[in-house]
Amino acid sequence: MRHVPNAAIVCCAVFVLLGTEPSRAQERPAPAAPARSDYVFSTGAGVLVFHVRPERAQEFESVIRRLSQVLASSTDPVRRQQAGSWRMFRAVETTQDAALYVFVFDPAVTTADYDPVRILAEAAPAEAQVQYEILRAAVIKVEKLALAPVQ
Repeated sequence: MRHVPNAAIVCCAVFVLLGTEPSRAQERPAPAAPARSDYVFSTGAGVLVFHVRPERAQEFESVIRRLSQVLASSTDPVRRQQAGSWRMFRAVETTQDAALYVFVFDPAVTTADYDPVRILAEAAPAEAQVQYEILRAAVIKVEKLALAPVQ
């Protein structure tokens, strides 16, 4: 006769008492919620300020030129609406530490995601990783400002 370890007997007893079969004891994880974006401007206007390494400014500008092309050629009505009010600027006054680029959204589509990497990934998935790597190497930090009108 084969010896059954006590732990196995206890484990089976727990499953019986709880009404759960061992094969169903491990539940599947819940599906992941969509990733929340920090680039949504629910106030109706916003600004992103990119602090860019000066030696990488040209590379950063190549990515934002591509972003402009993607927005301009999009057939998605939300992206087209975003493109209509998305302005990109480079600060004339620079610091030694960073070149500053300012993206202004006025009006902003209140439910739309303004994440440049996501927009590039949607429109050109084959390029997305390369564009992301360029941005990651160029950008020191990003500041987000949701804006509301002064009453």
